[in-house]
Amino acid sequence: MTEHDLDPLSALSSDVIEDLPQGVLALSGRVAIRDACLRLARGARRELLIFSRDLDPDLYDQAPFLEQVQRLALARSQVPVRILVRDPKAPVTGGHRLIGLARQLSSRLAIRRVADDFHDRPDAFLIADRRGYCLRRLADRPEAIVDYAAPGEASRLRAELEQIWEQSDVDTELRRLHL
Repeated sequence: MTEHDLDPLSALSSDVIEDLPQGVLALSGRVAIRDACLRLARGARRELLIFSRDLDPDLYDQAPFLEQVQRLALARSQVPVRILVRDPKAPVTGGHRLIGLARQLSSRLAIRRVADDFHDRPDAFLIADRRGYCLRRLADRPEAIVDYAAPGEASRLRAELEQIWEQSDVDTELRRLHL
């Protein structure tokens, strides 16, 4: 039995965006949210954007998700993966593998600490290709909405992320190597 046999998410095809349901879907539970984020990442061809409080390890520090982030980062030039994190200390000290990947692929994957002006935002989201998104209106709750083909809402969330990105900086914790 291989690792893929043990991981039910590994059976998803790389072309899932075309095969996914249309319209907004309500999700309940971390597993459903993790599955949606993985599906979005697998379908991403141009960019993947994340806005998170602490990089949600049960969503973003999972091997299948990290494989998709690495695939996209290596397939595209410039910076196809950008991540905004409110509090980078916990993921850095906890050894979050997404931070390690960002350090390895620093020209393709960028992480910034959210500017203080935006620390009160209660939400968290992931956007794939200005097309699909997974939004948790309250980041600390295991509830979300996902739409795999919603360019309007994905663009709106992307514009918000861009505004925050421009005012945010790379945190020293994110650059430092912990040996």
